[in-house]
Amino acid sequence: MARQDEPSYTDLVYEVLRSAGRPLTFQEIFDQVNCRRPVATRDPKGTIRNALTQGRQLVSIGDGRYGYLPQLVKGSLLRVLLTEEKPADHALIYPVEVRQALWPSFFESKKRTIGRPFQATLANGKDVLLSLEFFGHGVWGTTMPEGLRRYLTENNAARADSLLIRVDDGEASRGQAWVEARRKRDEAKVTRRNRELADATLQILWNSRSREVPIWDIVCLLLARGLYRSDVAPDPLESVLKADRRFVYVGLDTWIPAEMVTPDVQETIRRRHKLDAQMKKPKEETKADFGDAPSLPALRHRMERIMSDLRAMLSEREFGSIQEANAFVQEMLAKGGVPRRRAETPLEKAQDLMYQAWEASNPRERVRLARKALEMSPDCSDAYVLLAEETARGAKEAADLYAKGVAAGERALGRETFEQGAGHFWGIIETRPYMRARAGLAQALWAMGKRQEAIEHIWDMLRLNPGDNQGIRYLLLNWLLASGEDARVKELLKRYPDDISAVWQYGVALLAYRTEGDTKRARKLLAEAERENPYVPPYLLGRKRLPSRLPELISLGDETEAIACATEQMAVWRETPGALAWLDRSLG
Repeated sequence: MARQDEPSYTDLVYEVLRSAGRPLTFQEIFDQVNCRRPVATRDPKGTIRNALTQGRQLVSIGDGRYGYLPQLVKGSLLRVLLTEEKPADHALIYPVEVRQALWPSFFESKKRTIGRPFQATLANGKDVLLSLEFFGHGVWGTTMPEGLRRYLTENNAARADSLLIRVDDGEASRGQAWVEARRKRDEAKVTRRNRELADATLQILWNSRSREVPIWDIVCLLLARGLYRSDVAPDPLESVLKADRRFVYVGLDTWIPAEMVTPDVQETIRRRHKLDAQMKKPKEETKADFGDAPSLPALRHRMERIMSDLRAMLSEREFGSIQEANAFVQEMLAKGGVPRRRAETPLEKAQDLMYQAWEASNPRERVRLARKALEMSPDCSDAYVLLAEETARGAKEAADLYAKGVAAGERALGRETFEQGAGHFWGIIETRPYMRARAGLAQALWAMGKRQEAIEHIWDMLRLNPGDNQGIRYLLLNWLLASGEDARVKELLKRYPDDISAVWQYGVALLAYRTEGDTKRARKLLAEAERENPYVPPYLLGRKRLPSRLPELISLGDETEAIACATEQMAVWRETPGALAWLDRSLG
């Protein structure tokens, strides 16, 4: 771990890529970081890979190299559709690619966030400053600058016209902007650009391990790979994906390939769309009861099964290049989708049965299938996970079943998988039942009062999978705070310095208060947390009641995240002497 006066490895990777001024290979990055400060960890290359994943402006450009996003957005041409009858009299609303290109540090940690306005030179030679303002419900834009208002008025800008923005210098936040009248839009060229964007997005989704990618991550990759460097601006990506039948929106600004879902899953997605719409209503129209949220585990498990089928199919063939493999996948999907692999071993047959069990709506049927799976293979971890969830009559019974699931996973995976897969464990699909069982075991042990044992399980899971696809670091943060292990809280926070979730931000502020008291730094951290999600304090202070059921869909910065955060951290805030009074006093 870096000393307090030393830069973190993520800081060093940023320094290397910024100073290089061009994309670098992983080996080049590793060598240059090592020159600045020797990477003296147990897994040096794994440490730098983790640093690359932590940096929100460090982006893979798709050819084995990584770049610094503010440098990569140079030359991007972006389109803002004007949707009001008199656009000059309304706020300018940014599509996600405009927000990401003009403010590449949008998702960054505080120390690397640059929120200065973007300076745009208009076609009339005048400069205007475009700011970044939050209008609620995930909408970002700017109050119409006076100079831009006059320019739009002079050019008779109307509904369906576009404001085009060219990024000249992403690091200095400078560029150009001009109006494109609807009648001057070259529809054929825009359509071709939209298709290029959609094709590249589809490839990104298929190359992703999860196949489920938030639109802002897609945009970062498209910007980094030069898809917006053109003389013709495509339509906003969200509208491009909505118009293309190859994509399905699954809520929370996330998209997947249409071939990944079957009709019944699409019905689940439609219900999620309805919930999304309810969550985006004005606050006074939205009820705080999220009890009707559709269940998501079946969708997650089904996608996992499809990924397993796809990997098995690809492993049976040899390809000369990734392009050839992608072409094969596209051809196969066009013929009807991913064929089911044939289960050969008892464990594979048992796991297939568990995928059926996760999708079954009747609890008795789920339990029956899980028990049948164990008859096929006693090494089926997921069967024990389901039985723990459905049949355990207390934490002790649940812990016993989860422990059997962990042991089953260890037998099924073998020592070699644990040794060679450490660092990217979740990316190996066969490890996921084991990881589910171990997470369940940790939570059951915590409920039994075996706190230290539970904590050590989570630490080791993060060693196996530092990317933390399961989100177990949030459990660990609250458990360490509850146990008074402030030194280990600091260690955990340093591992994920770029986490912008409310749980993390309010946890950082609480730790500062616990270790420093009511200092200027602690108040600053609390103010930053409140700025990220202002809905949390009323729940922590008891001014708003938590709903009886947690929202299943959680969106950064809104009330659903606040409910989840307050539920997890309520106890540690109350148990920290003076913390709630400090929270109330500091936020006025």
